[in-house]
Amino acid sequence: MAKKPSKVWFAAAGATNWTESTVCKAKDLFYAAGLDKCIAKDDSVAIKVHAGEYNRTACLRPEFVAAIVEEVKACGGRPFVTDTTTLTYQLFNNRCNGQMAQEGANRHGLNWASLGAPFIISDGFYGEDDLRIELPEGNILKETYIARGIYEADAIINLAHAKGHPITAFGGCIKNFGIGAQSKRGKYQTHLAFWGDPEDAIGYPKVNRTACKGTECPYSKMCEDSCPDEAITVKPDGVVLDYEKCALCYSCQVTCMFTGMEGIGFRDDYFPLAQIAMSDAALGCIKTFKPGKIGYMAYAFDVAPECDCFPWNGTYVTPDVGVFASLDPVAIDTAICDMIDKAPIGPNSRAEELGLKPGEDKFKAINAFTPRIQLKAGEKNGLGTMDYELIEYEPELNPENIAKWQIRKTPMTVHPMRQVFKNHHLAREFEFVREPLDKWLSDWKNFDPTI
Repeated sequence: MAKKPSKVWFAAAGATNWTESTVCKAKDLFYAAGLDKCIAKDDSVAIKVHAGEYNRTACLRPEFVAAIVEEVKACGGRPFVTDTTTLTYQLFNNRCNGQMAQEGANRHGLNWASLGAPFIISDGFYGEDDLRIELPEGNILKETYIARGIYEADAIINLAHAKGHPITAFGGCIKNFGIGAQSKRGKYQTHLAFWGDPEDAIGYPKVNRTACKGTECPYSKMCEDSCPDEAITVKPDGVVLDYEKCALCYSCQVTCMFTGMEGIGFRDDYFPLAQIAMSDAALGCIKTFKPGKIGYMAYAFDVAPECDCFPWNGTYVTPDVGVFASLDPVAIDTAICDMIDKAPIGPNSRAEELGLKPGEDKFKAINAFTPRIQLKAGEKNGLGTMDYELIEYEPELNPENIAKWQIRKTPMTVHPMRQVFKNHHLAREFEFVREPLDKWLSDWKNFDPTI
């Protein structure tokens, strides 16, 4: 029997009035998609975000997160915003322990002052606080490790930032769980660490000594320093990697690629396999919650070609698309990918550089593999369905909707400004000196160079 399409609610980017603010539309979709039904009174509610790397500017804005915090509170929940530590994965990674992750999150405005809720690193100071989850349904992974802070929550809102990713092609709600909810051990699993032998170069770094400039490379010292286990030696004729010491932190690969060198990288087959493993790991996170306790939202704004784990961002591949909400992680990510593909090409972006047209698979062209691999993998392991019904939402402009999401329901013209004018007569206490009006009714045109 065919599975019914999952519903995905969508509100387009852009606004012309109060009701169409991104924050207001996100709040509307929270209820339209039934995310409020995931939360019972006094539930501890995790709001899972990607906090973003230090010096990255294309991350989720704190206002977007605070909007959902406010509605979780309105539903009676006790929200905390959360992310996890990372593998080292690059020389200047700022999220590989809890302290540094907090520092970076604070720089991005993810703190109590901005959010109205605590920001918590869910897998502990070094990323070792976790629970093992068995995955007999997994395509590739048969176990994963979920951050304890996420595991212990009663409910969770997966609040994703839709963007590209150099390994998994695209990062949305599946990645927000499949990578972001995993502890360090879980991330090793998802990244297929030790999945093959060194000569397979699946999981292990692929060394290309013929492409390596050896000690002539300006980054050779940086390359050696990138390895916390001192497994790398750069010789005149190229890099040598001691696989017995290698702990698969990925720092050497990313350091080499980030600097534009070609001595250490990934085997091409690694990328689609990593997508499949990520969907398995996302299922591991879902299995820690009771049915009906997970909601999914995503902002397709600032759609950069690479992930928020990069300490920079490229020019956006498309103008802002909009806000999405659903109860199905595969359906919402499928809808997002489809809408990003249909959207116009971002000017001066990698997508424009490649000559892409609206309707083409942007992230396949930019990041080598289609993100539909992770979506199909999610269908196969029971994560959700790629078949969706898109419900386009546009708020009606009326007095009730205008007031609904304002911080104060009473217009400022009624209070307190009415009291100001009544008691202080600001507009009546001063004599204003001005030029005669009849002169300027025609003379203003002298200031318009286009006339």
